[in-house]
Amino acid sequence: MVERGRTTSKFFSPRTDQALKRCSKRLRGQRGNMIILVLAVLMGILMLLLAFSLSYVRMLGSNSEQKTAIEAAALAAARELGRVVIEDPNFGFISISDAAPSAPNTKADDGFALPVTSINTLLATIRLDMIIASQLGDTTMTTLAETDYTNAMSAKDFLNGALQQAILPGGGGSALRDVDGNQVNPYQAAEDAYRQNVVRIAGGNSRMVNGSMKLTLGCLATPAITATAVPSPASMASVSGSQQMGGFYTSYTDIPFNGKSFVFAGIGKDVKLVDQKVFTPSASGVPYSIPTIVKAEADHMIASAGAGGTNIVHAVACAQPATVVDPRPAPGAITLSFLSGKMPEFGMPQQLFNDPQLSSDTLKIKTSIGGDSPGGGTLTPTTIPPYGGSMPMSQGISTGMYDWLRRAGTKPNIGAVKNFMTTPFKPGITDTVPGVNVYTWNEDGTIRYVQLPNVATRSVVVSHLQGFGEGTNTFTSTNGNGYEMNATDESRQPGRMRGGQHAGEPLTDAIVQAAAGMPGTTIASSEDDFGSDIAGLSALLLMVLVPSGLFVYGTQRRSKLMRQIAAFIMLAGTCASALGVLTACGGGSPPPPVVVTTTITGGRVPRATYTANGIVVDISFKKK
Repeated sequence: MVERGRTTSKFFSPRTDQALKRCSKRLRGQRGNMIILVLAVLMGILMLLLAFSLSYVRMLGSNSEQKTAIEAAALAAARELGRVVIEDPNFGFISISDAAPSAPNTKADDGFALPVTSINTLLATIRLDMIIASQLGDTTMTTLAETDYTNAMSAKDFLNGALQQAILPGGGGSALRDVDGNQVNPYQAAEDAYRQNVVRIAGGNSRMVNGSMKLTLGCLATPAITATAVPSPASMASVSGSQQMGGFYTSYTDIPFNGKSFVFAGIGKDVKLVDQKVFTPSASGVPYSIPTIVKAEADHMIASAGAGGTNIVHAVACAQPATVVDPRPAPGAITLSFLSGKMPEFGMPQQLFNDPQLSSDTLKIKTSIGGDSPGGGTLTPTTIPPYGGSMPMSQGISTGMYDWLRRAGTKPNIGAVKNFMTTPFKPGITDTVPGVNVYTWNEDGTIRYVQLPNVATRSVVVSHLQGFGEGTNTFTSTNGNGYEMNATDESRQPGRMRGGQHAGEPLTDAIVQAAAGMPGTTIASSEDDFGSDIAGLSALLLMVLVPSGLFVYGTQRRSKLMRQIAAFIMLAGTCASALGVLTACGGGSPPPPVVVTTTITGGRVPRATYTANGIVVDISFKKK
């Protein structure tokens, strides 16, 4: 029976009916409590999921910031490493990167800045000079290149030590300086870059663990492209396809020549990240290596959700430093001067190198002590092992030729140099008309040739502590005349440690200046002969307009020779060096290389002969 609002049964007594009602009410209460419990459990699970999600998101964000930070640290360390400079007694300033002669901390005693040579540029220059010496069959030049190679191996070892010192905390305690006199500290640069690139995620406490930064230098297990070009033309470069990429040497690959190993460091055109999987502490399969790849490591603390929870993650990134390639717009000139007219024996440069009379005659070796000569210095005899106080004339000429080539770095075209040797002198110099043949470098490594007739006198300044050779005997020509021969070399000894007040840099010269404004002929390789160059001075100016904002070219006009000499600082009582294979100083050992730690104040003073050719070598013949 059913009544409105209640249920009864004829099968139960009233008491039983009341008990059932009470049980039903109790069940409904239990179901309500179960729902509440389930809801509570679900809310707890949701809170845990939310906390996990927040922690996971924070961890993902922290990993991202950690990756960005450690990569910034590696790049900063690599960039800073490229600023370390050493000073070598045989080559001058050496670093990972080239630098133009404009920085105040590389000033020579004459007040003008000196260039900095990348270790890769140095190795490539020596290799190129070896190739040219071999192509010319010149044993003296080969000996000079081998001597430079031996010295470069010592310089390489010293640079390696300086770079290893630089990456230690505090720069290893050394006050390393760059070309501008600013302190270099790759470790501090890495730490600063890391901290500056850390981004706080959702207010979390994410940071680098103090003192956990570690820098390591190494190499690349897989060869990569460098910023150092292989010689031209390729057919004479002695470089296989696996030893170059796009016309540039590959790093950490032995690229030998004439029994000498050349292994180029990992230095590119730009500072860039490299895969840590190809990082190796030392290169395998090569006789030596220059570790320049920076591996940066740090521990990163990530705060977890919950009270006091943290995670420590180890971060690693690797970077390669870069070099700005010095275009060397005006490496200098070599001049062959016939001040009494044409000599029948010499119709082209090559005949100077293999003339029997020059090979048997000798040059008395002198240098200028106390300053330039003329200009305050005194020409003083000196000795050069193994020649003593003299050397064969032909070897003196080969030495001058080598120094002119070396000044040009990696620029010379091998084929152009070979053709230079056999290119006849222009007909402007005759039996009765004296003159000077002037040779300089074009931007592409070909040679620019200008002849200046009607030049009967030649006043070449002998640079302080550089070389001057004076013929011992009279050269007897088939025309019946006797001639005296002199050789001046301004760049036999580069660098301010042994190179005198101008550190082996070219000096301004009136004849070279005059030739710059005249039309010239280009001596090219037989494979790429470009004929005549009639652009004159305009071509020379275009040559220095290289699209690189990292070089500061001098804008001041060249001063006259005597004004420049008057401004030079005179030094006296210094041991002399001169034209030859080795330096003088009684045959004593050269000073050791040093890390640049000094700071020279003052403005930038670009050297005039960086953008306008000066004199490197002059060979003169004059009737007695």
